[in-house]
Amino acid sequence: MVRRLVPLVLLAVALGPTTARAQEGFEREVEGFGFAVNLAFAPNGTMFVADKDSGEIRIVRDGELLDDPFATLPVQVTVNETGLLGVAVDPAFPDEPWVYAYYTGTDVQNHLVRIRADGDRGTEIQPLLDLLPATAGWHNGGDLAFGPDGKLYVAVGDGHDGSRSQDPNGIGGRILRLNPDGSVPDDNPLGPGNSTFALGIRNSFGLCFDPETGELWETENGPTEWDEINLIRAGGNYGWPEHLGPGGDPEFVPPVLAFQDPIVVTGCAGSVADGGLFFGEGYSGNLHRMVLPGPGADDTTPVDEVIGTFDGGVTDVEQDADGSLWVVTPTALYRQTGRIQGVSPSPSVRPGEEEPQSALVTVGGLLIAGVLVGGLLLMRSRLLRR
Repeated sequence: MVRRLVPLVLLAVALGPTTARAQEGFEREVEGFGFAVNLAFAPNGTMFVADKDSGEIRIVRDGELLDDPFATLPVQVTVNETGLLGVAVDPAFPDEPWVYAYYTGTDVQNHLVRIRADGDRGTEIQPLLDLLPATAGWHNGGDLAFGPDGKLYVAVGDGHDGSRSQDPNGIGGRILRLNPDGSVPDDNPLGPGNSTFALGIRNSFGLCFDPETGELWETENGPTEWDEINLIRAGGNYGWPEHLGPGGDPEFVPPVLAFQDPIVVTGCAGSVADGGLFFGEGYSGNLHRMVLPGPGADDTTPVDEVIGTFDGGVTDVEQDADGSLWVVTPTALYRQTGRIQGVSPSPSVRPGEEEPQSALVTVGGLLIAGVLVGGLLLMRSRLLRR
């Protein structure tokens, strides 16, 4: 079926605007950002967006970007991996009125802070953790995610020094697990007082929890090869700088999916148990879906497919409370409004419901039907003449 649709796809691309075709199933919902890199939802649906180079946390409510930023942090921007890099919202918001941010400060140091919300404005900024210096400019990490356990998970890059990633007592090249106030949980896998949840990480741009299984997924960027999608285990070692990609020493956790040619994998969202895990590419703007084979399948290789392309690159992917995807690009937010190559706005079609036909299939069917009907009429006309 896919092969039969290819000529129609090419026809649609040739005849229609490229951007409309590339973003089928999505609408450009919000624009006006300088360099948006991260999106977090509050429980009431309010969106907080990290605008990297300005240091502004912007609020989007009911599809409208508010004029005034929620907060502006004193960022240092030297390269694309510095500035305001991550944002998260306390899952008990607004009862716990905290918005979290990871940023590179003007002191050329990475910081984790939380900001008290008073309506739509941030007031008190509470420092939680001073992280690696950003003197190299690269591999700062910065993505934040709250887990179903109520803990805050923080992706920290290796700061361009791979040796940090294998130090069990270090703070670089790993995923941290913290209490909401920045303290270290007593039940962390490497022992009391150790903030590390997993190590052996190089340069992650994406953390996301599967809403169905509660599992933590991470996207990892290799140097010249082997970008990875990793299922994070408590206390797991993911190999950097000793190894990246499949195989390797048994003490290292292998990736679930790996790309030998780097794609600059960024944010992630979704559920492998319901619709697939979605993740973006930073440069090409491709949106991927990874589907795991079912129990008992002969082939255990994950299926990866590109389901959309967005101008300017994809910097983050999130799901709202209804299960619809949101895609973040540097200048705009895109909301899923229709079916995208078998993916409906909610992650899956409910039992008993019919799957709606995509516009492409409908148009293709009409074209084919028109050709067949036209051919039959022509044949009938010739027969009547005889």
